[in-house]
Amino acid sequence: MSLSLTLSDWLALLTHFLSLSLLAVGGAITTAPDMHRYLVDQQHWLSDAQFASSIALAQAAPGPNVLFIALLGWNVGMNAGGGGAAAWSWALLGAMLAMLGIMLPSTTLTVAAARWGHRNRELRAVRAFKQGMAPIV
Repeated sequence: MSLSLTLSDWLALLTHFLSLSLLAVGGAITTAPDMHRYLVDQQHWLSDAQFASSIALAQAAPGPNVLFIALLGWNVGMNAGGGGAAAWSWALLGAMLAMLGIMLPSTTLTVAAARWGHRNRELRAVRAFKQGMAPIV
């Protein structure tokens, strides 16, 4: 599969993963159906087999489940590069954009919430929240 992706296509890939990041409450895998809808059905950047293989490979490999996001981006980039030697740079760009998109919003929100909680650790509500969450965490 060979694609011709423009700058706006790469930005669309990034913004789609940015928007999915805050929806992934149960982990990135919970947004896989929407990723399939966008990457396979709507944009036709990946085939069904490439999408399924990306998820299967990432789930079989040791490490975090979010690896399938990098593989999806990698496959989009490989398709954009035509599969040749130059495709590796496009594949790397696709993997980096996908991972940046899925990680940046949730990481930023987590850091901001942790800093706020640390600054306000003496508030009764913050102490109660921490004590209530301690057995769960």
